[in-house]
Amino acid sequence: MSEPTSSEYLGKMVADLVACGALVDQRWQAAFMAVPRHLFVPRFYRNDQQGSTVVDEAFGDEWLAGVYSDVHLVTTEDVRSSSTAPSLMARMLEALELEGGERVLEIGTGTGYNTALLSERLGADHVTSVDIDPDLVAQAKERLNRAGYSPRVVAADGADGDPDAGVYDAVIATCRLDYIPQAWLNQLRSNGAIVTPLGAGVAVLRKTSAGDGATGRFLSASAYFMPLRHQAAPALAGDLIRLALHGSGDTRPYKFGASIHSDNEARFWLDLTNPEVRPATVDGVSLFFRPDGSWARLVDDQVTQGGPSKVWDDIEAAYTTWLAAGRPSREHYRLTVSGPQQEVFLGDSTEPVLRLKA
Repeated sequence: MSEPTSSEYLGKMVADLVACGALVDQRWQAAFMAVPRHLFVPRFYRNDQQGSTVVDEAFGDEWLAGVYSDVHLVTTEDVRSSSTAPSLMARMLEALELEGGERVLEIGTGTGYNTALLSERLGADHVTSVDIDPDLVAQAKERLNRAGYSPRVVAADGADGDPDAGVYDAVIATCRLDYIPQAWLNQLRSNGAIVTPLGAGVAVLRKTSAGDGATGRFLSASAYFMPLRHQAAPALAGDLIRLALHGSGDTRPYKFGASIHSDNEARFWLDLTNPEVRPATVDGVSLFFRPDGSWARLVDDQVTQGGPSKVWDDIEAAYTTWLAAGRPSREHYRLTVSGPQQEVFLGDSTEPVLRLKA
């Protein structure tokens, strides 16, 4: 029996997205069927006990099966870029509620696959994509051209949006943010949509008819994206990891262990309240650190902390607040943006439970 072709893998992927409810709009179904994902993921990196393996066309059916699976794929060896799981991409694209003909700004070109889907759905002349990394931009342009699309793709800081191109009807981001950049709202028409990862969730906002504000909600789906970068070189975390792994500090029994950071629902609140905290696991040791040099190491029911602030104290406090609120999931939170003020509300409460810091 011959191996399945790329078109057969593509057809199965789309059918599975429809079956699981991620892809509902028939116009987006057609766009997903028209764009071959393997053109945008010529290779991906698989990590296992033997280390990192590059899976590319030479792997044949194994490569295609991976490309057309509903999983997040790391596409560069230095983890600068990845391709999001198709089901999450579909949910985010559908959340834009596009009718056709809108001008859309994408933040985070990456492989170019999401850019191609937008181009297929709207027409390439209605799509602009921005990425901080010139190399990724060049690769994405080449892949897009090979697939028959020529949208505007720009190497720039995504936090600034695209100030030279006028007003957009929608903004979609494929990278993690900790607040909504004001530039996006300035470049968005009234009632325009913003769909963006925020912490470990996806915010769906509509710009209000007057002023520079927006209101919205969070999708129920979890979202773990690479953070928006403001410079071409990736941030160096090695020194912080070594400090957290070997540094001396204050030690105490911890109230909650590292597993709370793996709780899918708790992680949403923990990331919103402590946006700069980054986790790492080295030789089975759980580490947490901030760019300011604060760190925590959890070993044998003990936490050791050092630096300007107590990282694990802050995480435990946030987790205690989340427990007291009844363990609410992502979709129970709302977000309101009014100029520089960005507030998160729980349920129907009129009092914010959190103010985001730009």
